[in-house]
Amino acid sequence: MNITELINLIKQDENCEVRPANKEIALPTNIPDDLKEFYELTDGIKLFESEPYGITIVGREEFIPTNKYLYPKDDVIWEELEGEVCNEWYLMAKIDEMSQYISIDLTNERNGQCYDSFYETHSLQGDSAIVAKNFTELLTKLYHNKGQHWYWLQDDFKKLGDAYDEPII
Repeated sequence: MNITELINLIKQDENCEVRPANKEIALPTNIPDDLKEFYELTDGIKLFESEPYGITIVGREEFIPTNKYLYPKDDVIWEELEGEVCNEWYLMAKIDEMSQYISIDLTNERNGQCYDSFYETHSLQGDSAIVAKNFTELLTKLYHNKGQHWYWLQDDFKKLGDAYDEPII
């Protein structure tokens, strides 16, 4: 299923909210094609908000480096360290109340890989599990679990490795 078909499926689900596209905010130029298409069609999606693991796929306004979202300069002294791979991880999905975030990697080597960016373990080597190989896979899996659990923490999830492993794509 491609991203357009997936969005159309989600639009039909009364437990989800697909926000209309907002093309006024520019996106980084190096985003994967499926994510580019997503933002052409929508400005984010709320998946199963009333369920225990409901999550929001962020709109363009919050599609910023995850480090800047989690550690704003006003609250924590934070500087981008040159060469740190996590500087190119962008916030893709969130549920602030649970401190659960998902990042998407925009580096050339790992472009589109998605990572578990739980607040306390975000960007820690060995604790940054790859949860999807690309955005379409992420959205598909989040939609199909219907807000009942984090699919990458289930026993039947085939581990994809860690963000700091050799690239898988």
